[in-house]
Amino acid sequence: MIDRRTFLGGAAASGAAALGLGACAPSGPTGDDVIRYWGYGAADVRFDEAALAAFRQTDAGRDVTISVNQVPSNGASDNSQIITAVRGGTAPDLWLMDRFNAVQNASIGLLEPIDGMIEEFEGVSVEEFSAQWLQFAIDELTYDGRLYGLPMSTDARGIEYNENLLRKFDVDLDLFDPQQHVLTWDELREAARQITTMDSRGNYEYLGFCPWRDEAWSYTWGFGLGAQLYDNATSSITLDSPEWLAVHELYADWAEEYPYASVDAFFATYQPPNAPPTQNAMFSERLAMLTTGPFAIRGNEKYAPDLPLKFTYLPVNTAGDDIYTWSGGSAFVVPHGANMTKNLWEFMKFYAGTPGQNLIMPMLGDLPTNIQTIVDGNYNQKAELFREMLPYSTSRPPLPVGSAAWATLARTRTSVALGSMTPQEAIDTNQAMVEPKMALFEGYQMPDTYGQMSEIPEA
Repeated sequence: MIDRRTFLGGAAASGAAALGLGACAPSGPTGDDVIRYWGYGAADVRFDEAALAAFRQTDAGRDVTISVNQVPSNGASDNSQIITAVRGGTAPDLWLMDRFNAVQNASIGLLEPIDGMIEEFEGVSVEEFSAQWLQFAIDELTYDGRLYGLPMSTDARGIEYNENLLRKFDVDLDLFDPQQHVLTWDELREAARQITTMDSRGNYEYLGFCPWRDEAWSYTWGFGLGAQLYDNATSSITLDSPEWLAVHELYADWAEEYPYASVDAFFATYQPPNAPPTQNAMFSERLAMLTTGPFAIRGNEKYAPDLPLKFTYLPVNTAGDDIYTWSGGSAFVVPHGANMTKNLWEFMKFYAGTPGQNLIMPMLGDLPTNIQTIVDGNYNQKAELFREMLPYSTSRPPLPVGSAAWATLARTRTSVALGSMTPQEAIDTNQAMVEPKMALFEGYQMPDTYGQMSEIPEA
């Protein structure tokens, strides 16, 4: 009987073969003293340059050649890049990848576990070594009990608001002060109603909030409503649970009051597709609140430095409920077929560890995953609220069907907001889409630590 790894690995190879690829030699120099690295995109090459310059000053880095290519990860669902490289024999030794893709890529044999390098070169257990990073970031890199990378940057989700608009429409600012209060959904909705106004033609002139735009993914609200995608105890997909129904009912409820077409017309006017970054509904002071993360800070400082754009926690159901959020980010992984040398390990450990994160995180603007870097305060201090969220954060579930789940949740979010699908139809569709794919991984277990709080000591 064919197993899941053979089946999915064959599917990956077939996809590459369909492109007419054959085996070929790795591009560029090779050897034990050479590391072939796919790093940040060209716009962010300065981060790699800074880290490489610092590594070359260490004893481990003086005699190592690092061949860098700007081949950034393609996001949540596109694996063609690494499939092509592994199949063609041109994969790098180290790749800075969207961490969300790790388990799926590992499940089809595209990545190498790094447990052996930790045990050989560090002389400690994987558990002891990996304790240097946030637990949810390690969980997101763990597949079948083995570790497939070291985490780099991370983030969190919250509500951004324009204090000018809240003042203009007499919204109580104390409700949005994270030092005083955590918004409830009722309070957020009432604020949105106070702000949302129409012009004489019936078009939105000001919009308070839209719960399906920007980072308002199904996961974003699902974590606050207790929705779980997978039940470890029964090894089953749970996308048809009452909690997921509540997520889709939230979209339907808001869309009934704020029709999708009207909201879409608002954004087409004030933030059209492919507009320059300055043409933004927040920057033009037409949108009062949105769901985002610390990655918004750099753009705010660059394009709207004079606006009072501030952040608060995601809304909770009832006053007193626990805060919640979720985090994505990047990781260093080792593609299948890499030359797994001590030189590779030293560079990977340096970049993802305290030295590299201390150097890069203040430049990058995102948050560290390395706990010592967090304690040292080496990150953009304007992201402090998001840093305070990290102990309460989690990742998207580390599943080999993560991309399929993400894609179907994104589709049904839009369908429910449009009114072309009921919430019940949405959760039934999601379950039917993901459950048979997960059946290939019978008995799969996420890490026992998934969903637990990350411990961050005081500075």
